[in-house]
Amino acid sequence: MNKVIYELHSDTRKYSLFIQDYDPSKEESIMGLAMRNRWVPFSNYSAVRLELSKSDTGKKNYQFDISGSLGPFFVFSEAAIECLSDILKPRGQILPVLTESKKKSYWGYYPTNSLGNCFDRNNSKYRTAERGLIIEKPALVSLNIIDDYLFCIDEDISRVFVTDTFKNRVEEAGLLGFDFSVEVFTS
Repeated sequence: MNKVIYELHSDTRKYSLFIQDYDPSKEESIMGLAMRNRWVPFSNYSAVRLELSKSDTGKKNYQFDISGSLGPFFVFSEAAIECLSDILKPRGQILPVLTESKKKSYWGYYPTNSLGNCFDRNNSKYRTAERGLIIEKPALVSLNIIDDYLFCIDEDISRVFVTDTFKNRVEEAGLLGFDFSVEVFTS
């Protein structure tokens, strides 16, 4: 039986999000650094400064537990880190971030558990570029997905995938702002 897999996203319609506050002429964005790292742990990381940005409906508050706008670098609330620590810690790095929130703490999260042989070239929509594949719509080989919660794949430097088991854990914990609307085809 095929596993149910989703792309990990945050709901920007109803919830605010974080953007990075940085000077592009002096440093690379955390998003760019994370993609360039290709799922290898950061060895020289400095806490990034984050700025709160409005949701699509104009809301601007800290009432969310995930921000995926800097993916593949995610920002989780301390509550999300605590609820999901058994999943997140063995599969990536939990890193400090700087926010202006006075009541709620947030942490950066960078996945490092890339799985091989999961990319289904026959059923995916992609093209080959100079530095690798540009994947428009991924498909995954279900048999080769050996993780029960959260993973990334060697061929895609920007997407993080989660299982229905991860989704259930998030929903049971009542965590806010997660978006599981993008289901990934598996063969």
